[in-house]
Amino acid sequence: MNSLISVEGDLNVQEPVAVLGVGVEGRETIAYLLRNGATEVTALDQHPIDGLPPSVATVFGPHYDQQLDRFATIFRSPGIRPDGKPLADARTRGAVVTSATDFFLSHCPAPVVGITGTVGKGTAASATAEMLTRAGFTVHLGGNIGTSPLAFLDRVKPADRVVLEISSFQAMDLTVSPQVAVILKTTVEHLDWHRDVEEYRTAKAQLLAQQRADHWVIYNADAPGSAQIARASAGRKIAYSMTGSLDHGMYLKENRFHLRQNGRDLSVPMTLSSVRLKGRFNLENLAAAMLASLQLGAPLEAAARAGEAFNGLPHRLEFVTETEGIQFYNDSYATRPEATIGALSAFDQEPLALILGGSEKNVDFDELARVVTNHRQLVHVGLIGATAKRLRRAIEEVLHRPLSMKMHETLEPAVQGAFDSLGGGGTVMLSPACASFGLFPNYKVRGERFRSAARKIAGDDRTD
Repeated sequence: MNSLISVEGDLNVQEPVAVLGVGVEGRETIAYLLRNGATEVTALDQHPIDGLPPSVATVFGPHYDQQLDRFATIFRSPGIRPDGKPLADARTRGAVVTSATDFFLSHCPAPVVGITGTVGKGTAASATAEMLTRAGFTVHLGGNIGTSPLAFLDRVKPADRVVLEISSFQAMDLTVSPQVAVILKTTVEHLDWHRDVEEYRTAKAQLLAQQRADHWVIYNADAPGSAQIARASAGRKIAYSMTGSLDHGMYLKENRFHLRQNGRDLSVPMTLSSVRLKGRFNLENLAAAMLASLQLGAPLEAAARAGEAFNGLPHRLEFVTETEGIQFYNDSYATRPEATIGALSAFDQEPLALILGGSEKNVDFDELARVVTNHRQLVHVGLIGATAKRLRRAIEEVLHRPLSMKMHETLEPAVQGAFDSLGGGGTVMLSPACASFGLFPNYKVRGERFRSAARKIAGDDRTD
């Protein structure tokens, strides 16, 4: 009881250790602990988990979190509230309650940029990693983007750079802050988990709570939520804006990014016409990524070149194929109306056919309906899933112009119908504004089905 294990030679973790919640991050936490000498590890989860190492003890069932009194160290998985009574009682008793993200930040030997916000985290984090790689650094990318940072902690060297996508769930109880923090546009999300908007933003702000005066926080000057969170940092602040010039930060001017620092106004060597990413919101992500990579040592030229070449992430306004003058874009990751509204703003030059709909989360479609009906180039809407009828009603209530709309049982006929509606050229875009459940197990499968349907229409025999 209460023995110590040595991790990387100088880190003591008190045993026995509990891993509370055994999803992707929990499994990697267990693997990390075992790799580094732990012998008393218990996995606790509401549901039975298969495939765990035989040396790991297990506690499964509805009361899995009621048996924490015998553990000296507890690793919390992101979906478990850190302020719940079981963990609060454990802290009172003297147990160390931590998480994979907090543990990593406490022991990472290299500079870290942590990126949070409501939208764009994965894209901004991936772009930052590309820019730092172009600058010659060995870069480790992880966090909420899908790879636990404990998967690579053993390999990180002091000269490396680390980029973490960090959700509000992961940030909420951090005791360590990264040297560079990025606060993207922050609106409202996860109110089924957070008590209110204020708690959501406070959770994001915890990412900055331990920053020092020599650290940096980068924020979206066009988003009040982002600016509010940035004020929580004791570090140096630098902003980015798509709507006006800044005294200190990066902004758009005459088809170029400009960077103003220390009284100097520098033109960033990257024209907007050369950027591969679609959408104004992705320009925000690129600006944030460039500022982050600059603070971690990337030259401006290298950051700009990487930004131009960056193709984005799968299922996020991803170009799929083209035939007969019609392009297909896969935005299956757009599971909220706000994401689809942003995607629509990227296509205002040519006729557009949009595929909407998915599982029901009872979100408000009123603003999306207004954007749809006011979009000058939108000529057709294909509707699928449980929300199809409600989306159609919301659009019809505000519709003031001709607009083709058709409901479909499955995705493939919706893709064909969208293609047929364009005729002389344009864009077919899957941007559902809803989660995938019901028709698909997840957004990735939905996006893959869209890719397949689009490539079949185009006679494109590529496979992923």
